[in-house]
Amino acid sequence: MRRLPLVFALLLGLLLIPAAPATAAPGSIVQPAPGNAFAFFPETGHNIGMPIKSSFEANGGVATFGMPLTELIVDADGLQVQYFERARFEFRPGAPPGARVSITRAGALLSAGRADPPFQWLAASPDPERTFFPEAGHTLGGAFGWFWQTHGGLATFGYPISEEFVEYDQTSGQERLVQYFERARFVYQPENAGTADEVTLSPLGRMLLEQDPIALAATAPARPIEFLGEASTSFSTSSTERVTNIARATALVDGYVVPAGAEFSFIATGDFSAANGFVEGYAIVGGRLERVLGGGLCQVSTTLFRAVSNAGLAVTRRVAHSHIVYFYDDVIGFDATVFTPSVDFRWRNDTAGPVYIVGITDTANARLTFQLYGSSDGRSVRYEGPVKKNWKQPGAAVWQYDPGLPSGAVRQLVHGRPGVDVTLTRIITFPNGQVRRDPYVTRYTPWEDFFTYGPGVTPPRGVTVLAPRR
Repeated sequence: MRRLPLVFALLLGLLLIPAAPATAAPGSIVQPAPGNAFAFFPETGHNIGMPIKSSFEANGGVATFGMPLTELIVDADGLQVQYFERARFEFRPGAPPGARVSITRAGALLSAGRADPPFQWLAASPDPERTFFPEAGHTLGGAFGWFWQTHGGLATFGYPISEEFVEYDQTSGQERLVQYFERARFVYQPENAGTADEVTLSPLGRMLLEQDPIALAATAPARPIEFLGEASTSFSTSSTERVTNIARATALVDGYVVPAGAEFSFIATGDFSAANGFVEGYAIVGGRLERVLGGGLCQVSTTLFRAVSNAGLAVTRRVAHSHIVYFYDDVIGFDATVFTPSVDFRWRNDTAGPVYIVGITDTANARLTFQLYGSSDGRSVRYEGPVKKNWKQPGAAVWQYDPGLPSGAVRQLVHGRPGVDVTLTRIITFPNGQVRRDPYVTRYTPWEDFFTYGPGVTPPRGVTVLAPRR
């Protein structure tokens, strides 16, 4: 699997025209998160959002899982989880977008080690009217079978891991007919026969929570989700390949949830390879024209960096580009490059609740936007600068022969930019009056004009001529 050799590499056309300005502070017009992405439950004081909310609602919502008991948190094993009354949701941010959310096998965990007759494996069904699952060695039928089939089936509850049997039910305080599944425990309520409450679910999420000190400490009510910050950049002059890579990388980041105290790593968000939809294009690498994968990713990391900065979140690793790039020079010194696997953009969620990332690739208007949502503590952000000094002009233009160009053709791929030292200072004011100053210090080196030329062209005198492109 081919990985990105240089993900800040710039595809052809990258520097031809300056881009429209990006947001340097939270804007006055806030686009709502798509699809009504959040819900707050005042009954328990907790939120659900984005991928977990989508999965929750698609599989029965409150009727199946009950109310949320925590926000999304990190458990003792480093797993991101959110507790509900009858289930625990797991969130794996590094998985493909459609596979990030799953439901904990709470039924299997809470019945682990049981060897009494209802849990013993069957070779076949003793009753032809019951459905036999050879994968699980158990059967399903009657009211439990109807409920399983009409409330999510295998995807929600998993396979049956016991037969029906009678045991004490802590919720009702009575002996009840029950059946265990990988992710649930069904309870039959005979007094409710013929109603929607004939079969109920045991509060397995609450049972798991009571065994988890970290979760117990996270049950205090939270604030409703609010808008924290955003930023936008333009890719109006980008090649088709670059737009493809911007859209693919944004899709990997969109829907990420960063729990309180957790650190986000850009290069850990997914697989930036051709196998995952990223494409090659020509790029300037080390002063030469090369064929690379993934040009455009730095527009994604830069836009996200600006949104994180505008939200006042803690930036833990930011590396600037080596040269001034037209796409980001509306606010010079306000960019973040990535270079897998060694150069990353990282930030830490230093708020009291999870931060949700919304990424929007607007191809019709050639704009990339990131929005952040979470529990605001009222902090505000402003900027000083950028302060620029030590300007250095570029040297002689660089020319490189490209045998793929038509006879007599000359193409300018880079419009040279001077070098300069830049300091842009972010100033965060917290509700208690505390002020924190975060200087973003960048040293840009000069970048020469770069031309490619085809057969029959002689480079002008005084330029630097590179070896031909292979």
